[in-house]
Amino acid sequence: MRRTICNGRIKGFIPARERPSVTVAFPEFNSAASGASAITDRSGAVRSIQGEQAERSTSTRVRASDDDVDAYVDGASDEVLACRERGRHLFPTIRQAGIHFTDVDDTGLLLRRLRCGCCRMAVKVEKWEGLQIGDRTRFRRVTSTLEYRTSDDGQTYLAPTGTGFITPRQIGDAIASQALSGTTLTALHRAAEAAAEAAAESDTEATTGVDD
Repeated sequence: MRRTICNGRIKGFIPARERPSVTVAFPEFNSAASGASAITDRSGAVRSIQGEQAERSTSTRVRASDDDVDAYVDGASDEVLACRERGRHLFPTIRQAGIHFTDVDDTGLLLRRLRCGCCRMAVKVEKWEGLQIGDRTRFRRVTSTLEYRTSDDGQTYLAPTGTGFITPRQIGDAIASQALSGTTLTALHRAAEAAAEAAAESDTEATTGVDD
């Protein structure tokens, strides 16, 4: 039999034979799968993806050194670096992905899992509840947490323990430094000045209508 419904909220498990079918958006998801780690604070809110393994409750967080950031950038994929530099993951909206539940937890909350469409290593786990209001059911998201998966080639999203926490600015600085390696500051200044002069000439021609 179904367990009792208190104030319109489902309590406890629904036996498998009586459960309505739910669409499994990502069949490979398994909360007990190896390599998955939930990143949450004590309030249940999603931690910053740049927080690494450091506890947010600590008074200070050590920032990763430039050498550690460079080493991380060297070993990370372009997709992971895109999420890192952006400072957030790209999860599809409900309009884009629809609303599908993959499981029910011990309290009767419906579980919804979404994978980041960019790095493909971050999974957002949402818990939803349904409330009976009059003759209609209203759904709301209760909590949201992040889990990180290890890629098929063994890549991990989080930096190694002890590295310190990495900011999006540090990632961007490291990528820019690598892209400009081998170029002298003098050459960069000259190129920038030449670009400015070319832009000024283009603006002048557009204003006067002169086209050489």
